[in-house]
Amino acid sequence: MMEIPIFIVGGFLDAGKTTFIADAIAKDGFDKRGRTLVILCEEGEVELTDDFMKDHNATLVKISSLDELTPEYLSELATRHLPDRVILELNCMWDLDALLFPEGYRLAQVITFIDASTFEIYFNNMRQKFKDLIAFSDLVAFNRCEDIDKLKPYQTGLKLMNSNAQFVIMDEDGNTKKAFEDPLPYDITKDIIKIASEDYGRWYIDTFENPERYRGKKVEFDAIVTLSKKLPKGSFIAGRYAMTCCASDVQLYGHLCQSTLGLKLKNKTWVHIVARFEYEYSKEYQEDEGVLYPIDIKIIPPLKDPILDLR
Repeated sequence: MMEIPIFIVGGFLDAGKTTFIADAIAKDGFDKRGRTLVILCEEGEVELTDDFMKDHNATLVKISSLDELTPEYLSELATRHLPDRVILELNCMWDLDALLFPEGYRLAQVITFIDASTFEIYFNNMRQKFKDLIAFSDLVAFNRCEDIDKLKPYQTGLKLMNSNAQFVIMDEDGNTKKAFEDPLPYDITKDIIKIASEDYGRWYIDTFENPERYRGKKVEFDAIVTLSKKLPKGSFIAGRYAMTCCASDVQLYGHLCQSTLGLKLKNKTWVHIVARFEYEYSKEYQEDEGVLYPIDIKIIPPLKDPILDLR
């Protein structure tokens, strides 16, 4: 049975969601590739008119509550309108976790739009909501971006919210480019790559995004020791705790360290590590994961700022 792809377009009010949907329908040839059903959950400045929808082989349905968006209602819409695709413009204040799709639907992509001109205000005052939006996104698009440099201080925090999402700048014509392209804050050409405390989050993300930079290289950084009975004997997690959202949302970001070099390390001990960085297949995650092979480990006093604030 053919499944109906559903595209979710989210973001704060007037972030450019409806404009993007209109352009996708009118410029991307959707009308020549079947019928589009648009489910609108909030109304902004841009309106999808009846004439526009009719001219582009599309249908508009409006709802005002997440309670209306039940699997039964989505099945009814599919039967009534026979769409080849569904675009759901989601109210950003709704809980995406509560959204369930019936059999016959396939979640194709989640796109979140952010107005760069108001980003800092919303991010600093509604960070949890930003995290909720970004956590599910495949693509995060900043529009109305006049100064890309203003986004750079936020890149590590945003990527830790969802390291799999693609972050782009989108212009008025729908053209995109990478949102974060600034140089690394450390020198990867050195014999030992030294990671400063404030650069740990950036390095952690980059080990996943660009493994070729670190395979077989030596790295040096400060970390907190995390011990667990679930880890291989004699190993530990070397990492840092980071706050990406609020004080109650602190998470550990670290890599498996294969040996203590004979040191009797205690849980939550702080260490200075020099190690060779490799990638090995993880049965748990079913992909290559970064692994540290220590060359030198020294116990150090706790850092003055033990938790990285990536806001």
